Amino acid sequence: MPDDRDAGDDIERSVIRFRDLAKRRSTYRPADMVLPRYQRERYSVVGRPAEGTASDKRTSEATGFSVVYLKVEPGKGVGLHAHATPEVFIAMSGRWSVLLAGGRRLTLEPWDVISIPPDLMHGLENIGDETAFIMAINPGHAGAPIRFAPELLAEIRRAGGAAAEIEQPGQNLRNG
Repeated sequence: MPDDRDAGDDIERSVIRFRDLAKRRSTYRPADMVLPRYQRERYSVVGRPAEGTASDKRTSEATGFSVVYLKVEPGKGVGLHAHATPEVFIAMSGRWSVLLAGGRRLTLEPWDVISIPPDLMHGLENIGDETAFIMAINPGHAGAPIRFAPELLAEIRRAGGAAAEIEQPGQNLRNG
């Protein structure tokens, strides 16, 4: 049986501590964040090195998947969008409404997990009374390209936002 000491003192480089999350705040602002109801804080936890969270941590070396934490105020969330790949959400705190194409909604509570199938339009809203966290897991090192719902794209553009038909996390960086 391997000894834990075999990993060496170097293993701390593979740990992201929640108390240090502020150091992982992403500079990437998806186009929907131009709208007040979709304002949120994003934290690149695993993968996504182009999101401005480079550090001495090894977590940016992940190539098969990426993990982002979203910190969202009550009544705010993520606009209706889809990816060509699955996306998994894990509610870490609070209560969340998941909106699916066709108007269907379901509720997630802490530690509930939903796997959104490829190409299914979906959005999120914090329906609790307090700021809450939800985790998003996507395939790939950089995160999955985002395709916003056409009506959301039109609203973003009317609000003066720059919105591409397909947005690639880490390539369409917005600061603000």
